[in-house]
Amino acid sequence: MINYQSKQIVIDALIKVINAAPGLYFQRNHLYCQTYQNSDISMQEFNTWVDYANQILDISYNHIGYNAILITKIAIGQLSSQYGASFIQRVDQIKRELLNLAQLILQYQ
Repeated sequence: MINYQSKQIVIDALIKVINAAPGLYFQRNHLYCQTYQNSDISMQEFNTWVDYANQILDISYNHIGYNAILITKIAIGQLSSQYGASFIQRVDQIKRELLNLAQLILQYQ
């Protein structure tokens, strides 16, 4: 049984990780069209964010002991090393995993 306050703390932490995700930055040209400066993020940006996500998952598991957190951490490890996917694609997939985890925590009794 996870109490509401513990759930809220973990969900807030997951949302902060999602909001801190690196992304593509765009600039506007003279025709007001968005153009991307590059098509991917750096490996360093990606690895730093994934490390942050894993630290939050470890702390969250220690706080509430919910096994879905460990399953999500394993999934993130697999997504992080996915061959052929760009870093930005991996970020999007990991964000989905984190959102799914937040939803599971909300539903957990």
